[in-house]
Amino acid sequence: MNGNFRVGSLFGIPFFINISWFIVLALVTLNFGGGLAAQFPWLGGSAIALGLVAGLLMFGSVLLHELGHSFAAIQRGIGVNSITLFLFGGLASLDDEAKTPGGAFWIAVAGPLVSLALFLILSIVAASGLLTGPAATIAGLLAYINLILATFNMIPGLPLDGGNVLKSIVWKITGNQYKGIIWASRVGQFIGWSAIASVHYQSLASPISEASGH
Repeated sequence: MNGNFRVGSLFGIPFFINISWFIVLALVTLNFGGGLAAQFPWLGGSAIALGLVAGLLMFGSVLLHELGHSFAAIQRGIGVNSITLFLFGGLASLDDEAKTPGGAFWIAVAGPLVSLALFLILSIVAASGLLTGPAATIAGLLAYINLILATFNMIPGLPLDGGNVLKSIVWKITGNQYKGIIWASRVGQFIGWSAIASVHYQSLASPISEASGH
């Protein structure tokens, strides 16, 4: 259904993979493998295999991020319908919303906190000398990816985790859950349109700067 197929359960939570996930995994494998081959020419064809391992570990980080949300929800009596990996990352489908702003806050922030913890652990491992060569490079790469995952998701606009954090804060201040949703939605729309305008401006400015350089 909808290109998703079930591959098992994680801690009793149904785990699905969308067909789009394989496309991203293939691209990530080629990208990571190419980078490893350039940095370590002696790897030969095994660079692609290591690129696949790095890609799977990257999605493992995304999965742990979603498990963070899921466990925080379960602790507050909210069921988790499923976790799905797809084109843009992962999604934990919850059975209900939090009943309090505090619950909403901790469910939202749990995923980024997991990613931040992974960043710190992998950074320490990569810098410790316990790993060398390609293994150390992969650990450093995964640390960086988890840092990006944590910081990007904390952008304060729905549907990102940061938007849900903002929603919970406004909800706490005003006592009105729907005001929190409105504020977080508007901020998300503002950030989205700002990003589109920025890209459009850069696309227009680039030819002008090239022309002025001749």
